[in-house]
Amino acid sequence: MLCGIKPMAMFSDIAGNEPDCVLRYHRMFSRHVAVGRINRRIIDTPMPKRPDWLSRRVFYTLPGEDWRVDAMLELIENYGSWTNEYERRFGSLLGYEDWQNDIWLERFPVQT
Repeated sequence: MLCGIKPMAMFSDIAGNEPDCVLRYHRMFSRHVAVGRINRRIIDTPMPKRPDWLSRRVFYTLPGEDWRVDAMLELIENYGSWTNEYERRFGSLLGYEDWQNDIWLERFPVQT
């Protein structure tokens, strides 16, 4: 992200149960958030079958790329059945190029 190649990163886990390696990434990103190089948005959502847990999504975006968070939330919260086209959109929002999405979908097509 700091090289300007990828516009967004997303982490998803149970709040308070993140693995150490993920917490390490958050600490590394936090230094850059503090000085305005990247932006952070945290979305906590109650889990219906586990009210004592929160699903946490943490998004990091380059300045000017915050729109990607709302687009990603729209995609992952309102998709119905997941399709190859949704998978491609997911990758594109993270900044993967068409050829990279092509390879991903060739290796891991969505099973419908």
